[in-house]
Amino acid sequence: MHEESLAAFPALGLVQTTSLAISLVLLGYTSYMSYFHPLSKYPGPKVASWTNVWKAYYVYKLVLHEKLVELHQQYGPVVRIGPNHLHFWDGEAITPIYKGGRKMGKTEFYDAFTAFNPNLFGGRDEDIHALRRRQLSHGFSQASVENFEPLINGHIKILVDKLNELAKTEEVFDLKSIISYFVLDILGEVAFSRPFNAQLRGEADEIHAINDHILLSCVIGELPLQALSKFLARWSPVPWMRRLLKSRNNLKATCSECVKNKIDNASDRRDLLQSLVTAKDVETGASLTEQEINSEAFAMLVAGSHSTSGTLTLLFWHLIHNPEIWATVAAEVASTLQPLQDGDISYPIRGLEASLPYTMACVRENFRLNPVFTMPLWRCVMSPGGVRIGEFDVPYGTSVCISNYVLHHNPEIWGADHAVFRPDRWLGKDEPSRSRFLIPFSIGHRMCIGRNLAMTNILKTLTTLIGQFEFHPISRDQHVRVRSSGIGEMEGSFRCTVSVKH
Repeated sequence: MHEESLAAFPALGLVQTTSLAISLVLLGYTSYMSYFHPLSKYPGPKVASWTNVWKAYYVYKLVLHEKLVELHQQYGPVVRIGPNHLHFWDGEAITPIYKGGRKMGKTEFYDAFTAFNPNLFGGRDEDIHALRRRQLSHGFSQASVENFEPLINGHIKILVDKLNELAKTEEVFDLKSIISYFVLDILGEVAFSRPFNAQLRGEADEIHAINDHILLSCVIGELPLQALSKFLARWSPVPWMRRLLKSRNNLKATCSECVKNKIDNASDRRDLLQSLVTAKDVETGASLTEQEINSEAFAMLVAGSHSTSGTLTLLFWHLIHNPEIWATVAAEVASTLQPLQDGDISYPIRGLEASLPYTMACVRENFRLNPVFTMPLWRCVMSPGGVRIGEFDVPYGTSVCISNYVLHHNPEIWGADHAVFRPDRWLGKDEPSRSRFLIPFSIGHRMCIGRNLAMTNILKTLTTLIGQFEFHPISRDQHVRVRSSGIGEMEGSFRCTVSVKH
């Protein structure tokens, strides 16, 4: 036998020993996670109990929200979707999870969204969050948002002019893109004192960059060893990952430029950025630093545009594909509101929500059926003795959540027709009891601070357009899907034509 062959025996033995050791460790780990872990009694995909990569994969595929509905249909009201993660379906889980205060703290998932400092959405420190909320509450109040109406009206006029031109040419266009450009321009005007001119240019790189940032954040947020994931992402040879990081950096540069310009060029112009610069804590008088202003401005750019445009697009899709419902909304608007006078661009927001019950039923049904904010908002059980959620005892340290899309498709709450757009479900005797399960802006002390601005954009746009135009979809497909890494939009384009009402 050759000496080389004899020398190979020790090396071969080492490889076999190492492989055996790794196999035994993996077997021990998977056995413990599957059968002996405190959450092993909860059902769910076996692979999900071993690794958070399961969740990250479905986030990457933009279908985690749909997958979770499937799992609850298969396994019941509580599903284990991570080594230490439980997802709930029963609406009664909302209060213990999202109104638990410091006993239900945010998890490290939110750290993945930090571009500058942790902001109002991503910050996990409850004291800092309370301070920031006090500093920003005035700028996002309904009274402040009403002061922005002249700015919003300017971009509604551009939208109306664009639709009038398309009506003349009878051109087929993508309503989804037009709404996205419109909402982005409003956000730029109201938040940053500079429209992105997306409506005039017919394009907006910022929209793609926002999508990339959300996808990057949600994937990394679901992965284990987040610091390592961020490090690998920065040095990744994968073009897809480099693109996501480049998009985030471009958004950061846009925010920094706007903030610096606002600070260096003081003015009395009313916008959200001005409210950040002048914001003070009502208790201490503390102002925001430039870095903190950057952080909050970044959050406004990411969440404020994408969620509103996605919601508006889906709302128009449902109304346009249900002509009887569209006609009922149009009749309510015409009979309740005075016709727009010459020089009026849109209806004032004050009183709209209260005066249009059927229109609001359509808005609520759209929020229910196709919520664009789909990401699981994870909370960690901080009480040493654990917490009881419904009939389930959840141990200390467990991450728990109930996400909008899943909650809104629970047939025990909404009935067998939960997948049907039916606005009148909000007009019957069951409406008050069901309303507590509709949480498009979340709930509790972490509720979205931008609700007033979002509802203003939605209602002003809908009431203005429905009184002037008729939309004609090219596709007669009666089903629409949301694709979402965390904040989503309708799948594909929304091709249609438009005509002017006479």
